[in-house]
Amino acid sequence: MLVAAISQMPIAKAAGTTLTIVQSITELGPQNAVGTNFTVSCFIENVAELYGVDIQIGWTTEYIEYVSHVKMIPANTSAGGLLYSPTIPVSDQVDETASMPGSEPGTMYWLAEASMGAPKFNGNGTAFNMTFRVKNHPIGADSHTYINVTSSTLANFGGSPISHTITNAHILLHARPQPAGPTIQVASVSHKGAVPYAFQTNVSILNLDSYWDLGGYDIQLTYSPEVIQATLITVDPDGWFASFWPGGPFIVKNETDNDTGIVWVALTGLPDSDGTHSPPSGNATLFTVDFTALASGPLEIETESPRYLAGYPHPERSESPYNNQDVAIPIPYNATDGLANIVGVTAHSILSHIVTTESNSSVSSIFFTPGVPMLYFNVTGANGHTGFCNITIPKNFMWSTIADGWFVLVNGELVQPQIVTDATNTYIYFTYHHSRNNVTIVTSNVIPEFYTSMFAITLLTATAIGLALRRKLTKKKGF
Repeated sequence: MLVAAISQMPIAKAAGTTLTIVQSITELGPQNAVGTNFTVSCFIENVAELYGVDIQIGWTTEYIEYVSHVKMIPANTSAGGLLYSPTIPVSDQVDETASMPGSEPGTMYWLAEASMGAPKFNGNGTAFNMTFRVKNHPIGADSHTYINVTSSTLANFGGSPISHTITNAHILLHARPQPAGPTIQVASVSHKGAVPYAFQTNVSILNLDSYWDLGGYDIQLTYSPEVIQATLITVDPDGWFASFWPGGPFIVKNETDNDTGIVWVALTGLPDSDGTHSPPSGNATLFTVDFTALASGPLEIETESPRYLAGYPHPERSESPYNNQDVAIPIPYNATDGLANIVGVTAHSILSHIVTTESNSSVSSIFFTPGVPMLYFNVTGANGHTGFCNITIPKNFMWSTIADGWFVLVNGELVQPQIVTDATNTYIYFTYHHSRNNVTIVTSNVIPEFYTSMFAITLLTATAIGLALRRKLTKKKGF
């Protein structure tokens, strides 16, 4: 922080003269004050026979930045100001490359002006008003910011200094809590209709606080290659990440693996040679992925392997996870996974009849033997997830003449379907666990021209159900 100004040696006496840097605020926080503007004024009080001023103030730039200022000289045109016209302006400039006491980088303002043949100034007045903005807010521990007078001369008509006391500005920044980490979100998509279905999903970052200074990321997105395939990755599609890094992003990984179901994107930001860049913040799309899907499946951020968001090094920060390290740190984050909710609607033509399936699984062709009231097909989906199938069967193709005359077997095991009928169709809905399953649907009747005999059909139906029940009983007994 700035040190107090060196005391002036009194030469000419004007009892009680003060020079005070008056600020509009004294404390900020713990709410995030970044972007808050405040003002300071250089106020001189109880001065007599003032004829010229030479004032320099300085401040460090870790937490605040200069916005603008207004010189209040002469008082003839600046109500509440100092000195009378005509005056001789010597300096009214801001130096944003100044080195502050203690070798801290900072900014200084130098105001020097004198009257010329004008009446001497007596009383109180403001030399200048200055606007600042809070650009950074301390995390974890309070901090003090000073705006100090580093040099000041108040001169009388003969050019002799007027003795005065100095009061500097002091602002206490109460520490704010460490911001929560951002969220990595995978967009979901829904589709009901023809498959395969082509779609694009966004992998986005949400609520990124500039405090974390995102310097790069290493992200893997997983999917179910049995039913979903990746076709294209587009990194930083809107140029958001690149806008913060003068050297642009350096892409380390941009790969798809459709055998294991992994999209892998890794990049790092490239600052100027001196490390100059702007800390990224806000919401943005990190990358997009184009997919083709046959069925539903999860789109998930891989968290088991060490995938991470990397924070740019800040060795000056003592709080965790920085701990004064001069290396990049992992940024904490939450992951919100997505889902490709794909319901394929497929019309299967069987001997001029249309059997329709609606399923979040990939449904194979339907196999049918003329004369046998049985349909057989496969369903494939994402391992470990629940699948469903809703099949519509025209009554003029297959039907049942007995109560509870429809049977559904998945991998040879009876399942309990939901049956709905109307005048023209039978609708059979059932669920199962993925991965790949074979489905058999059996009833009592099929179109007459392929009718063999009720005895043969009944025997076939009984045999299929008997086999299913035997498997179930055997499984229960542990054989």
